[in-house]
Amino acid sequence: MAPFSDEDMKALMGEERPPMFPGSEPRMFSVSSDHTMQLWNLKSGEMRHSYLMHTASGLCLDVDFENEIAITGSGDDTLGVWDISDAGREPDAEPLQYLLKGHEMPVNAVEADFPNKRVLSSSCDSTLKLWDLEERQAIRTMWGHQGPVCCTSVNWESLQALSAGQDQICRLWDLETGKCTVKMEGHTAPVWGISLDPECRKAVSCSVDRHLMIWDLRAKACVRAMLQHSRPVTALKVDWFTSQCISASVDRSLILWDLDAAEPLNKYEKHPGSVWCLDVDWIGRRMVTGSGPGDNSIFVWDWSDGFLEKEIQGHEGSIWNLKVDWSAAHRAAEMAMGIGIVKETDD
Repeated sequence: MAPFSDEDMKALMGEERPPMFPGSEPRMFSVSSDHTMQLWNLKSGEMRHSYLMHTASGLCLDVDFENEIAITGSGDDTLGVWDISDAGREPDAEPLQYLLKGHEMPVNAVEADFPNKRVLSSSCDSTLKLWDLEERQAIRTMWGHQGPVCCTSVNWESLQALSAGQDQICRLWDLETGKCTVKMEGHTAPVWGISLDPECRKAVSCSVDRHLMIWDLRAKACVRAMLQHSRPVTALKVDWFTSQCISASVDRSLILWDLDAAEPLNKYEKHPGSVWCLDVDWIGRRMVTGSGPGDNSIFVWDWSDGFLEKEIQGHEGSIWNLKVDWSAAHRAAEMAMGIGIVKETDD
């Protein structure tokens, strides 16, 4: 945990705007069309390490910060498994542990169950694959989509996954059998983002048709369609506990939504380029967003009031995905407030 700086202490005492990361320096990983994965100090905005990735764009990413593992998907049709520990950044180290090969076209999404060493991937080859990281091979391939599968959302507890893609269809899968159990149609253009609720009863999707749609999986139908973006919606993050969602778009904006009312609550418009990805801290009301082409920047926001804390530059191509260790910031904030601290006393 990082020490509290003078600026942190002044802000905590109410002398200026509260610091976004008091007493912590959270890590962030990003992947880009420049073929790299980069590690950042989110508080300072400094790049700590650049990993030369695959032979094509890095398209997707999942990270286990506690156990120092990252999994990437690439335009070279492979998944990479990385050692992101300090040892993996030594001059003679080989941080890329191994590649998972099996897809025949670019890998668009990866989502890992790190404790059980499983990964679900989706690809432009129209398939989803379930991988065993110990065996280092695919144990199930799911067919059904007609065209690239752009996004997934997994409930590992129930072994169900939602996918969507170029064919405009959202499909729910039973990962144990590999069977598609629900098929939902409603979008009129490719679907680029999706989120499945913890009970596997509802979902939210976003599309090139500019809409976000709320789905009832039991009725197998769209129950609300939301239109505010003026161009394709590229990504979304959902907090199912508060029924809020933040969407990103080619129109250079992000929108905070109330899903119960299906209405926008706020709009953020400071990116000079298309916004392709985001990672949201719903507890701390912070988010990071990535953009490109041309812009190729990462913005750090306080989304409660739209304050732009920092702009980070370093990638030479569009940023397609990013992940932040928000838990490190939460632990530091709890310590600053004295939560969970037990004082030792003499016997």
